[in-house]
Amino acid sequence: MSAQLTVFFPALPAAALERRPGLVPLDRPLDDPLTAACALFGLHDADPPLAPVTYTHDFGQPPPAWCARVDPVCLMAAGATLRLLPLDGAPLTNAQARDLFALASTANVIPGVSWQYAAPLRWYLLADPGPDLATCAPQRLPGGHVAAGQPRGTDAPAWQSWLNELQMRLFDSAVNHEREAHDLPPANALWLWGGGRTPPLAPSPFDAVWTHEPLIGGLTRLAGGAPEPLPADLPQWLAGLPREGRFLLAPDADDRPWHDTTWWLTHLQAAVDDRRLQTAELHLADARLTLNRRGLLTRLRQAWR
Repeated sequence: MSAQLTVFFPALPAAALERRPGLVPLDRPLDDPLTAACALFGLHDADPPLAPVTYTHDFGQPPPAWCARVDPVCLMAAGATLRLLPLDGAPLTNAQARDLFALASTANVIPGVSWQYAAPLRWYLLADPGPDLATCAPQRLPGGHVAAGQPRGTDAPAWQSWLNELQMRLFDSAVNHEREAHDLPPANALWLWGGGRTPPLAPSPFDAVWTHEPLIGGLTRLAGGAPEPLPADLPQWLAGLPREGRFLLAPDADDRPWHDTTWWLTHLQAAVDDRRLQTAELHLADARLTLNRRGLLTRLRQAWR
């Protein structure tokens, strides 16, 4: 038996897990979640084009041209600077996002591009030929400071001007007036990031992947696999897992059952103790941990408690 399971859950800090004898830190350097996700599939570029990857998840196939994310965000003044506030905590409804997307995509502000809507907080631009641009993912902005992530490259001034014009149109939209009236952050800007052409990937190192997360889903497809939905019944899923192979579970921040850490950690530990899994590694926000098999006496003490 050599079933190896990796749980990739960067939305969860290690402090959220209960302490247990079988949970041991791995002595490996931590990466940011975007880099760590790519590394799982052997993509080790310093700044890989991530928009084509998530596009592949959203539309089932790679983009036919240069592709970039242009996600709605909230920009807020903080003293003399602007800070980016992601809208995950107060997301747009689908109707609000569709209205804003129509406003931006029909304004004809950015020449020579086509727009694609995937989800309320995932919008795309396609262009051929692609511009000379280097961008910064919003997750990598130090302290959320917008100035640190402005586009760079020979085409950056023109693109920054176009994004500023779109920002003014979004600022005055009916959707944002309504959100502010309900004390919700406005989607008053678009953040350009992840641009490039589809990166080539070697065949997936995983025999199967279960995820709803766009980056992991796109990497899986580009590596020749097909992601499956996360299991609703974890004990039943573990019981039916093949005894050989490498497997990946990747919940995202919206997968609410996975926020009950006792629920899934207990079942994973039992699978390791019973030798249904040879190894179970947890890749979290700030640590990598492994679940080791506990001895019989430790297990009996745990059950008694």
